[in-house]
This record gives sequence, C-alpha cells and structure tokens, in this order.
Amino acid sequence: MSLKKRLILLAIASLAFIAFFNLGANSEINEQDAKSITEQFREMVKDIDAYGIFLNNFRIALAMFIPALGIAIGLFSAYSTGLVFKALVVTTPELAGIPPLLVLATPFGIMEVVSYGIAMSQSGILLHNIIQKRGFKLVIIPTLILIGIVCALLLAGAFIEYYMIRTAMERI
Repeated sequence: MSLKKRLILLAIASLAFIAFFNLGANSEINEQDAKSITEQFREMVKDIDAYGIFLNNFRIALAMFIPALGIAIGLFSAYSTGLVFKALVVTTPELAGIPPLLVLATPFGIMEVVSYGIAMSQSGILLHNIIQKRGFKLVIIPTLILIGIVCALLLAGAFIEYYMIRTAMERI
C-alpha cells in the first residue's frame, strides 16, 4: 500500500477517534453516574506512574491492531475516555470551562491520537488483506514496525503526561 493511502487512512482513523472522544465528552450523564465513573477513575490512577500510563495505553493500542475488531475497540476507547472526561467535569466544577478537545491538543494527547490512528488504520489494512485473500507475509513486517512506532510514541507520551499531571498536582 502506498504511503499516501496509509496517511489518508491514518488521518481518517485519527479523526474518527477524535469524533468519538468528543461524542463521549458531550454525552449527557447524571451526577450519580458521574460520581461513580470519577471514583473508579481516581482509584485506577491513584498510584499510577509513567510506566503504568504507558502499559495501559499500549495494551489498548495493541488491541486496536486486531483486524476489524481493533477499529471498534479504538472507537469504544475514545468514547469511554470522553465519557470519563465528562464525568470529571460534572464532579469537578473547576474543569467546566475546559473544552474537551483541549485534552487531545496536549503533546501527549497528540501522540496518543496518532498512535491510536496508526493502530486502527492498520486494523483496516489487515482486514482488507484478509478479504482480498492476500497472505499475511505482506503485512507482518509493516505491522511489527508500526507496533514499534506506536510503542515509542506511547512511551514518550506517557512520560510527558505523567510529568504534566505531577506538575499540575503540585500547584493545587
């Protein structure tokens, strides 16, 4: 597949991720559900460090490489992340003025969106190869290379995210 087609698929997958994140972030949620989601989220990230952030994000990204199913996993992950953001806004009034998409415009947010876009677009390419009955030999090496790129992006993004969170927490 040409680089131009890959980049178009990457752009489509990344925009789909952003759209589903925005859909989740703009969903209606009652205060009780918001409190429950926020409590679960805070418990999950209570003692997390950069490696924990990386492992969480990388595990999700790996699932996004699964042919066809990876696209659905990516879109569900985007929606769920947006919903968590909405729950945090409902339970933390100080966040009310922050546009949801601003979270994705951070350095780590951009790295994550690109990573997830790579994974979901490769999921589509793998599905296309299965439908066309092409051998996996054509896509194994590119898929492994893309997994390595996603790994590097998410690792760097996790450290940036962790230090941005730590810096913000020190100011509070």
